[in-house]
Amino acid sequence: MKSTLLKLASLTLLALLATTTAFAQNARLQIDHIDRLFPNAVETIDVRVDGALLQIASKFLDKNRANEAQVKDLLNVLKGVYVKGVEFDQANQFTEQDVEAVRQQLNAPGWSKIVGVRSKRDGDNVEVSLMLNNGLIEGIGVLVTSPKQLMVVNVVGPIDPEKITELRGSFGIPKDFDFDFSGSSRRRN
Repeated sequence: MKSTLLKLASLTLLALLATTTAFAQNARLQIDHIDRLFPNAVETIDVRVDGALLQIASKFLDKNRANEAQVKDLLNVLKGVYVKGVEFDQANQFTEQDVEAVRQQLNAPGWSKIVGVRSKRDGDNVEVSLMLNNGLIEGIGVLVTSPKQLMVVNVVGPIDPEKITELRGSFGIPKDFDFDFSGSSRRRN
């Protein structure tokens, strides 16, 4: 589970650092149905940061520092970052319908699944999908489930994988983490 959470944290950071055209608005997932699970959860996360707020935040970054300048450039094109998640003390506190409501959106036209990790032993599942438009990445969706956890990360806007890989070793991204957008992320040897 810890490796799954580390991967999720890295993907979330990727999503935050990455991501916008009018088409990109179609990359916004509808995830408010997860709110109904909040009252019984022991931990919840609800992040709603639109492009305007991200642009304000980018003003606090120093354009004279190389890594901060790169992040500032990324934040200036980002349209939004949305995260919803719940964790429970006991298993099976959410339904397959809760998961399918997200999965159906990630299977809609324009979305392409690039990562699917399923553990029969632990019941941990991670799915990463990209919204593509004429060969450009316009959004990212991450769905993480386990018997006690449901989390969705959604980033809306253009994502430049080359800029993200330049940030390895900064902002909590491990230096040895290789972001391979062809279908998997892995540690370098």
